[in-house]
Amino acid sequence: MSPATQAILIAALMRKLWLTDWAPETIATELGYGPMTASRAVRELTASRIATLVVRGRHRLLRLERTPADLWDEAKPVLRSPIKRSVWAALHTASFLELEPLPAGQSALALYSMIGDPKWPTYAVGASSWKQAAGRNIQILLEPEPGASEWQIWSYSPRLGFDAQKTVDPLSLTLSLQDSTDERIRIALDELKERFPWSKV
Repeated sequence: MSPATQAILIAALMRKLWLTDWAPETIATELGYGPMTASRAVRELTASRIATLVVRGRHRLLRLERTPADLWDEAKPVLRSPIKRSVWAALHTASFLELEPLPAGQSALALYSMIGDPKWPTYAVGASSWKQAAGRNIQILLEPEPGASEWQIWSYSPRLGFDAQKTVDPLSLTLSLQDSTDERIRIALDELKERFPWSKV
């Protein structure tokens, strides 16, 4: 599944849109994608049988036929970690604020579970935002040092526009950590399932 389609699907799940038919073009626009990307998302989501296309006049809507928990389990094999690469960096305050990063990795997991904060804070930022900010008061490091942070450059924006987002969403966070062999993280990921949007229904 393409990163944009994955972002659109996760945004729909975080907004609990399995309760109603929804317009992929609307979410795509809110996430900064154009009509062609929305059309590709429709093709990918229907081809993988994650969603069913519903046509009402000139409007194309998607319907998630299964329960969100079942849908998530079936979709996971075609979903991927949003992380393109990670770097160590030291940023001046202005650059940090410009990027509008969100806590990610263990830093985010610590906000959702009982696991402790990592030694070095971890943040996520979209690849396009990082590219725009690169070279402006950002010092890339070969290894962590005082004042440094780990930066995950994501294939889609970690800001999916739901509620008052203070950290990366729990679904993308799960995908970013699913290959971890750290037992503490595995336990925390089980706790994280309680923060999935359908666990509160």
